[in-house]
Amino acid sequence: MNFVGSTVNNRVGNSYVNINNFPENKPKEITAADLLLQTPQVPDVFTGRSHLVEEAVNILCETKQVHVAILGAGGIGKTSVALHIMENPLVKEKFEERCYFIPCEMLPDATLLIQGLVQAIGLQVTQGKDSFKLLLDYLRGGQQVLLVLDNFETPWGSKGQTEVKNLIEMICKCKSVSVILTMRGIEGPGQIKWHKLGGGSGLPPLELGAAKEAFCSFCSDGDLTIEEEDPILEKLLIQMDGMPLAIMLMAQLAREWPLKNIMERWNHQKTAVLKKFGMGEQENRLTSIEVSIKLTLNIVREKLSPTGEDVLRLVALLPSGIPDWLENLPKMLPDATMHLDDTTIQALILKKACLIYEIGDKALKILTPIGEYIMRSFQERDNVENQVWVFYESFIDNLPRNPSEEDGQLRLHIGNIYKILEIQIKRSFQRSHINVLQQFHNYSEYFSGLVPLVAEYLRWKSELNLSDQTEVMFMQEYMLRFMGEYEKAIDIIHDVEELYKDQINQETSDVEVVTSSGSISKNNTIEQIQAECYRRLGENLYHQGRHTQSKEKAQQAKDLYEKIGDMRGVAQCLQSLGDICRLLSQYEDAKVMLEQAKEQFEGVGSRLGVAQCLQSLGDICMMLNQYEDAKVMLEQAKEQFEGVGSRLGAAQCLQGLGNICQMLSQYEDAKVMLEQAKEQFEGVGHRLGAAQCLQSLGNICIMLSQYEDAKVMVEQAKEQFEGVGSRLGAAQCLKSLGNICLMLSQDEDAKVMLEQAKEQFEGVGDRLGAAQCLQNLGDMCRVRRKYEDAKVMLEQAKEQFEGVGSRLGAAQCLHSLGRIDHDKGYLSPAKAKFEEAKEIFEAIQMPQEVAICEDCLQELNNELAESMAS
Repeated sequence: MNFVGSTVNNRVGNSYVNINNFPENKPKEITAADLLLQTPQVPDVFTGRSHLVEEAVNILCETKQVHVAILGAGGIGKTSVALHIMENPLVKEKFEERCYFIPCEMLPDATLLIQGLVQAIGLQVTQGKDSFKLLLDYLRGGQQVLLVLDNFETPWGSKGQTEVKNLIEMICKCKSVSVILTMRGIEGPGQIKWHKLGGGSGLPPLELGAAKEAFCSFCSDGDLTIEEEDPILEKLLIQMDGMPLAIMLMAQLAREWPLKNIMERWNHQKTAVLKKFGMGEQENRLTSIEVSIKLTLNIVREKLSPTGEDVLRLVALLPSGIPDWLENLPKMLPDATMHLDDTTIQALILKKACLIYEIGDKALKILTPIGEYIMRSFQERDNVENQVWVFYESFIDNLPRNPSEEDGQLRLHIGNIYKILEIQIKRSFQRSHINVLQQFHNYSEYFSGLVPLVAEYLRWKSELNLSDQTEVMFMQEYMLRFMGEYEKAIDIIHDVEELYKDQINQETSDVEVVTSSGSISKNNTIEQIQAECYRRLGENLYHQGRHTQSKEKAQQAKDLYEKIGDMRGVAQCLQSLGDICRLLSQYEDAKVMLEQAKEQFEGVGSRLGVAQCLQSLGDICMMLNQYEDAKVMLEQAKEQFEGVGSRLGAAQCLQGLGNICQMLSQYEDAKVMLEQAKEQFEGVGHRLGAAQCLQSLGNICIMLSQYEDAKVMVEQAKEQFEGVGSRLGAAQCLKSLGNICLMLSQDEDAKVMLEQAKEQFEGVGDRLGAAQCLQNLGDMCRVRRKYEDAKVMLEQAKEQFEGVGSRLGAAQCLHSLGRIDHDKGYLSPAKAKFEEAKEIFEAIQMPQEVAICEDCLQELNNELAESMAS
């Protein structure tokens, strides 16, 4: 009850108590002490913002009058930036200590704002004087003044916004006054020319490096140390999305809990975990991320319609946000448009409040902590998700079959497609989902996100007939094989065989199956499925370097395809058998099979198969040092791959052309091609190809004597080969690392690596690789003058090279054996070996090696002449 200037007679028992002259009902006056107690200290931990501080300091000190607006979402670090600007020595020097910090959160209207300014500046209001006039007189007095108005959204959001607007405009018109204002949103108040620090969307989030630095600084406490490279830390900080408040709160938790526990709590509780948990700790915008978000929501909620809430939840739901939002948002929420509710206006309201933001490619996004809070707080609405699904079904349906014709929109939407497709698959079984997954068959770079969705779809296998289940499982196997997950792919194939185990011994089965071409065939035999399983098993074993087993499976598949008359399948098996022979250095057999396969692919109209055979034939020419023929074939194959939209095939041809340049010592051209090929492999998600390019780039560094660079690249390549299960690639890298150690005179390390590599080559049936290791070990013994050991190894290596048809390797061994004879004084045997090596080098067109042999022969002839003369 309010009693102003009244007398109250209150009866207590038989007595009366008179209470006179109640004080007038006035709000508590703001004092300088109140303001000071609400003013935060300049934060010690301050990373990733120095360039913004420097920008503001420069403009403040170099311009007579400027007004700086520090805008953005709650918790983005606006106040910290303002404090650092205010405390800068150059700013203090210009304004001669007339820098005043005003915490506007406690000044909710124009009257209190005036009172706060008067108290912060220290003006003395005498009786009868108007405080507003006193303030304006001071600000117009000609002395340079800097006012820092922190959290200005509080008075600006009041019912008396007109008075607040008039006040701030009057202050900013005072010629000697500069203002720094922090405020939630992206618009500064009033008709004032604000310099928006950080750009039109406000302060940006912290980069990951700055976030790591801040986290480690915040949580440093005694013996506690956090490694910046800790993978869990990186995952946590990615979830914090560069919000300084979230990073600080998370770091303080790290003083109490291990990062693993914090990650588990975040996954379960999301933003509820982002608060201080100290004894008696009060929740406010600086101690709880949820309180900070609620403050912004309270400011904007009156202006939001139900459609606005749908827009906010939609942006929070979709990981990629809403690309090209002005065009796509109305299409994603067509019901709102039908009801004449403007989604665009609602989005702009949210954008101005900094609940969502716009990035460079015109996409609406949301900071992860804000998005997680919205998802927890706003009720799910199935109709919104269904509308978005209709939008993406149409989007996917209109994708071109050739990825090279796609205009780049898919990359912007792919995260959303993963998310909304997952929701739809979990919600209900739909046959149409298979069609959606099939649309991505040629978009290999997105397989890693699609594989879990295919697995999720297979949870509905009780709803799928045998044909559909087989189709989806083969789709899953193909994606896994492409990604280098060979063991997982093999398991899928065995699961398919298990499905049909009761029918394997039957002669026919009227089932609808997936053929080797990927299309559907009705009333085919069960042998078609078994042939397809054999072929796919052979492909996986081939990539694992298990060539003998791969050859066996490919032959089994070929026999079955011939039996049922599937000539496309026969062609694919011939191609696989040819590739296996190529890797085993059985080049003549390989050429015959690949030319047959190419002819059959032409017969069934498979341009892709023709291109793949041309590519393999080019690789064979390269191995036989027929570089011009190889170049022609690979260029033709590359052109055909591009014609059918096979970016993988085109990248492989580019890789082959780079390897040819490497063989011809055209190292700069080789590096350019291999780096381009590596980039293209990474672009389509083919880790094996990227590892091979990295390996070749490392080998070029070896040729250029750049051994440290070579070592780094080859070790990275080896790690990647092991990651995709390529034992052959890992063995090749081990051999290269052994050779690098030889070059660096690290003989013991070299010996260990070369022996390990030889063992691994033998394990995968690569006789050529094993022979090369034996050759290198023999050369190492020769250099150490262990001639007998060297001679045994080099003769064994020569015999193995001859066995696999490698004339280059055999000639190199002959040359090394000639050097041993020369060193031991056996001049005539040495001469015979050099002449034989020279003859082979000439036949395979190796002019540099020929020249070396000629030098050795000249030296020998001189020595023989001197011997005869003496």
